[in-house]
Order: sequence, then structure tokens, then C-alpha cells
Amino acid sequence: MQYKKKLVGIIFLLIVSFHLSINPSQQNRNPYRDIEHPIQLTKEQMKNDLGYLQKVITEVHPKTYGGVPPEIQQALQKADREIEQIDNVLQFYFLTQQVMNALHDGHTTMQIPDGPRMDNLPFSYAWLEDGIYVTSSSGWLHRGDKVIEFGGKNEQELLTMFRAFFSVDNVYSLKSRVNLNSIFTLLPYLQYFGLIEGNQVQLVVERGNEVIEGKLQMKKMLKFASPYLTRDRLDYTISKEDDLAVLYIDSFAALDETTKSVIRDFFIDVKREQVNHVAIDLRFNPGGTTLVENYIMSFLNVDSYRDFKTLNRYSTFTSQYTYDFPFGTEEMQSLDSGMISIPSHEYSFNGKIYVITSFQTYSAATNFAVNIYDNNLGLIVGEPSGSKPSSYGSIILLELPESKLRLSISYKWIERPYTTVKNHYEDALQPDIYVPTTYEDLVQGRDPQLEMIKKLIREERSRFPPITPCIFP
Repeated sequence: MQYKKKLVGIIFLLIVSFHLSINPSQQNRNPYRDIEHPIQLTKEQMKNDLGYLQKVITEVHPKTYGGVPPEIQQALQKADREIEQIDNVLQFYFLTQQVMNALHDGHTTMQIPDGPRMDNLPFSYAWLEDGIYVTSSSGWLHRGDKVIEFGGKNEQELLTMFRAFFSVDNVYSLKSRVNLNSIFTLLPYLQYFGLIEGNQVQLVVERGNEVIEGKLQMKKMLKFASPYLTRDRLDYTISKEDDLAVLYIDSFAALDETTKSVIRDFFIDVKREQVNHVAIDLRFNPGGTTLVENYIMSFLNVDSYRDFKTLNRYSTFTSQYTYDFPFGTEEMQSLDSGMISIPSHEYSFNGKIYVITSFQTYSAATNFAVNIYDNNLGLIVGEPSGSKPSSYGSIILLELPESKLRLSISYKWIERPYTTVKNHYEDALQPDIYVPTTYEDLVQGRDPQLEMIKKLIREERSRFPPITPCIFP
């Protein structure tokens, strides 16, 4: 019996030793080694910037009020050690972003520095709900190929790897960021994550019933961007036939006169055309100011709604960058806006509201959708949101003094109107009616979310046909 136990132990040690020996490069790999940038930094400059970053995190972010959590301390200590491995500003971006990610806040992040034109991987892609798809043919890759492995990593391994680095709220926001920032095609990211060997990346794709393996070589070119995943609209359409009006609003950046005019004209025309269903399309909206959200809400025919609660981190540091903070105050202050009254007016809309969401629906745009959802004012249709219903937010923008790297950091905790035990830790607003965008939708130019809303309206009208008034002679 003792002999068997010893034998099992020896076999176990041999297996562990074998696994460690077959991939020593991954165990000891320096992720910064091949990343180049013309702006060099000294060790002293980087230590100064890291000290400044620690001060910012400690004095601004709500998560560090009352003490810096162990995981953030460990990230700072790790960064301080790894300074010895780097010497340029792009490497320093990768190092400091690891620190920011320790806060687990999608609004708190470093911005990659500008640099000379670099090599790119020559293909475009869309990371959708059901996988990564090639969106333009390039060499042996065909449009419509589904990527099974990229740089030796499958989809789940890529998700795990990226989530350990990028500041995101959830997996949906991560996919959106990888899409919009062309992460799969940019050389520094491929080098940092160890997805490239020499000048080539190994891909395995599925084409029909066939699995194909091949390599793509980096090329000097303008970076490929998927034509399907970006949009910039502020307009609307009204269809009497469908009994539906759609407001396309792809940014809440500012409540300027143009934005106010489009929103106001939209509801005026809805009233004039006697349309009973309104859809607010936020699928491409990364957020902005809640003033836009509040202005749209002012056209809804409801007496009142409960708004978000906030927990504000006041500090001497933050008061230098925001206009609404008292100087010299060091405290956390809770603010509850409570019930917001909406005065009725001639263009108040009293029909049915739909809000269309996607992975790109973020920040203030998610807040609008959450307000509609939590207050039972309408239906959410589409995909899960890119940000959490309750999250950190309201950022200040800063620059590190030596490297000039730019960053954003939250100073508020923003909590959804109605928090329950069940929804407190939700990492996304899940739609009432889940309608994902598939690769076939992109190819065929279909709008599955809008088609679903039209289908719902047709079903409603079939159940409750309009009453034709009687006309007596």
C-alpha cells in the first residue's frame, strides 16, 4: 500500500515537471520585450509617474476610500518591480494598464499613446455573441470564416487573457472594445499577449464543415476596421404603416442645441403622426452626459420616475478637476435624487416605449435603459449592455507628468434606481427580449432587433385591432 502511494506521488511530480518543461517560454516570457516606441523613459521617470498614479488612485477612486485594497497594492508592487524590464512609453502603457485593471472599473483606464505607423494584421473581424467572424477576405482567409483559434488560443482563453488586462465592466464590453480598437490586428497587443511568433499569427478557422489552419503575416498598412460595428447617427424615422417611430441616437456626449432640436422634433412628429410605438436606439451609444437622458425622459407621459443614487468621493485632488466639488473636502457623500417629476406638456408621449441595446450600449446610455427597465416604463430589446446597471462612473481626465500618458478615473459609485438582492451584482442589463446580431444578419444587412419590435407591434395589433369609429348619416 505504501509502495503504491509513493508510486502515485512520483508519477504526479513527473507530470508536473513535464508540463513545466514543455512550455518554459510562457513561464518566463517578458511580455514587454519586443514592444517598440521612439519615446524612451528612464527608470526614474517611470517611478515618478507610478508614484503619481498611486496618488491619483488613492485620492480619487471610491474603491480606495478608507484604505487601498490588497489587490491594488499588489498590482502597484508588481508594476514597480517590472519597471526594470521596460524602457519606452508604449511598454509603460502596458505596465500601468495592469494597475488600472486591478480596480475592476470600465471607466478607469489608461489610453494607448500615439506613435509611428506600425505593422497590422491584414484582416477585419467582428466578435459577436456566438464567436469571432472574418468580415473581409484577405489572402487565404475568406469572409464569413469563423475563428476557432487565434495565436494558439481559443475564444474562452482569449476572453480570460483580455479580461485580465483591459478595464471593462463585463464580457460584452470586452468584445466591443476588441472590435472597435482593432486589438486583434495591432502589433503591440499581439506582442504583449504572446499571440504572434516572429512576424506571423497562426489562425484556425471553420469554413462550412471544414477546419482550416494557416498563418497571416503582418503588413505595413492602414489598420483594418470592421465596417459593421460603428455608426454615427442623430436622426429619426417614422413609419405610419408599422405604427413605429425610431430615434437613432449614437451619443449622449452633450445636450447641445442640435441634440435638443432632433429629440424635440422627433416627439413633435410622433404626436402629429399619431404613432403609438417609439423605439430609442442605443445600440451604438457609448454614453456621455445624463442631461441627454433626462431630456428624453421629459417627453414621456409619466408622473414621475426614480432616478439613480450616487456615492461621491470628494477630495482635494478631485476638486481641482471638477466644478461641483467643494475644495478641501475629504469624504464620501451619498446623494439620492429620489423621484423625478415630469410635468405633462402638449408633446408628451403616452404610447409604448422600446429601448434597443447592444454590447456597445455603455455608461449614460446604459443608465437610460436601466431607468426605463427599473421604472417599468418600457421594454428592452436586443443584447446585454456593455456596462453594469450599477457601476463606477463620472470620470476625470489626467496626464502622467513624465510619460504624458493619458488616463481616466472614476470618482463616483452610481447605483441603479431599484436595487434588490437579486440584481445588486448583475454585470449587465439583460434585455426583456434577447435578440442577438448574427454574422448572417451583418451579411444580409438585416436589423434583427428592429424587426423583432415590428413583429411585436403586429402581434399586438392582431390581438387588439384598432376600433373604427362609426359614422352615422
